Amino acid sequence: MSTVKIGLIGKPNVGKSTLFSALTKAPVDIANYPFTTLKPNVGVGWLTSRCPESEIGKKCTPREGNCVNGTRYIPVEIIDVPGLIPGASEGKGMGNEFLDNIRDSEAIIHVFDASGMTAPDGTALQESRDPVEDIEIIEGEIIAWMADRLYRDWDKFSRKADASSDRIERVLETKIGTFGIRENQISLILTRDSFPSKLSQWEKEHATKFASLVFRYIKPIIRVANKCDAAPPEYIENIRKFDSSIYFISGEYELTLEKAMKAGMIDSLEADFKVSGKANQAQSNALEKIRGFLSEKYVTRMENILFHIVRDVLKYVVAYPVADESTWGDKKGNILPDALLMPYGTTALELAFKVHSDIGEGFIKAIDCRSRRTIGKDHVIEDSEVVRIVSRTK
Repeated sequence: MSTVKIGLIGKPNVGKSTLFSALTKAPVDIANYPFTTLKPNVGVGWLTSRCPESEIGKKCTPREGNCVNGTRYIPVEIIDVPGLIPGASEGKGMGNEFLDNIRDSEAIIHVFDASGMTAPDGTALQESRDPVEDIEIIEGEIIAWMADRLYRDWDKFSRKADASSDRIERVLETKIGTFGIRENQISLILTRDSFPSKLSQWEKEHATKFASLVFRYIKPIIRVANKCDAAPPEYIENIRKFDSSIYFISGEYELTLEKAMKAGMIDSLEADFKVSGKANQAQSNALEKIRGFLSEKYVTRMENILFHIVRDVLKYVVAYPVADESTWGDKKGNILPDALLMPYGTTALELAFKVHSDIGEGFIKAIDCRSRRTIGKDHVIEDSEVVRIVSRTK
């Protein structure tokens, strides 16, 4: 399983469970009322990448995921955190329990209702409200949640920290390491704004500022406007003015297309799909409406958002470690069995440790399977690189 984890947050009734189902192709309990999801759903989304199998002239045999017509499907863990409401960071609703489930997420998808037809607590409204308010409410809650955990028992912690000779980054890592935040990342955050040099001088506002920077630079929040098929044009325009990087989708439409595809009503999941004779008139009209929505320039498909997060925001590359540079296979003859997602800048030695700690510890050299040239431990792995690791353990 890929170690890349992405959290999915939002208030109740924004279509998050529908989106989760469309993204992971897994059935979940979907209904139009708050707290439909009573425990966090964990599923697998699929990042697509061109497989090198055509270069070796043999069909690959993935250990995880799949490969269809030369497109490799690489698993990414999706954690659906059920309904956040105002006060979630203080324990209202089910907030604390659910928020703790995203502590090790590397990025967060914030889904909100672009139609503005849900109240802050997720109940349905008769009249719409400005959906931009929900962005600030929910993201304010997760910032407050992290700040609270960072600042907890701060007096005792900060006095002890100031009395030590350790650097502030190292000390803070002991405090928030459970969030998957490392010393080098803490250093980055501290350079992005001004903080007191002594931790004992920090106030709660400094913890809040630190938390907000975490969600900007370390665990970035990607905003997704759902239910755009029901949103008035002026709402779409206001949302785009608020944040031009927001993605506009319809989770319901994505799920409908999946079902139509399985039923043979359409010939593909692409935006220019063709409707078959298996669809009755009402179904055909509904599918034509979806196709018109997908033709809008501002609309994005969900799989493209996942690709953007993993590749462009988190900057992961795909590496193919193998045991034989001639066959591109493992010891059992499986061709290109593993497609590993690795952070940009990963070295050959780090890739070896990813495969197995023993292989990393016994690292001798690596081989670029395309050129057959030897590469050292400090070689930076390129995207789609096929590499053999030579180790004393082999």
